[in-house]
Amino acid sequence: MKVLVACEFSGTVRDCFIALGHDAISCDILPTEVPGPHIVGDCLKPLYNESWDLVIAHPPCTYIAASGLHWNKKQPEREKKTEAALQFITDIWNAPVERMCIENPVGCINTRLDFMPKPQYVQPYDFGENASKKTGLWLRGLSPLSKTEYIPGREVNGKMRWDNQSDSGQSKLGGGSGHERSITYFGIAAAMAEQWGTHEQFT
Repeated sequence: MKVLVACEFSGTVRDCFIALGHDAISCDILPTEVPGPHIVGDCLKPLYNESWDLVIAHPPCTYIAASGLHWNKKQPEREKKTEAALQFITDIWNAPVERMCIENPVGCINTRLDFMPKPQYVQPYDFGENASKKTGLWLRGLSPLSKTEYIPGREVNGKMRWDNQSDSGQSKLGGGSGHERSITYFGIAAAMAEQWGTHEQFT
């Protein structure tokens, strides 16, 4: 399959598909962190100018994630950036691609874009990772991902916490590490390649 992994600089999803024999390439405004097929620039150009069997996109979540939307009321100029981020998602979704996944954390996609389908929510701890990060997958022409391996967390005062969380449930990555937080967990990337890399998982 010819696969475009949009808005990815880590090469994680791209390389999982390549490992299974697919013709995959990533695209981002940043260079790839791992050597491999990669386009530096606006992902909308290859998305609309070439033909793809599958597109997996990870658009920036800074201005649409639930964790930061409260700032829009205090900083009106931030709302314009939210609107721009939603337009970018709209442009990706409207591309003439039969099979597509848009990955993003919990945010305002469905409350602001009524044409988007309901997402499948996944957790890395259901895909062999000792981590918690509720992530939405907006799917077109693809079956929902099936869980692969549950990794239990540690119990703290009756609540489960994973290695990327403090005992209070806060992310250990802190507030200034959006670059690192944007990287897809390997377990989820591997499941995408293994499950969506076969025609049986097309809907």
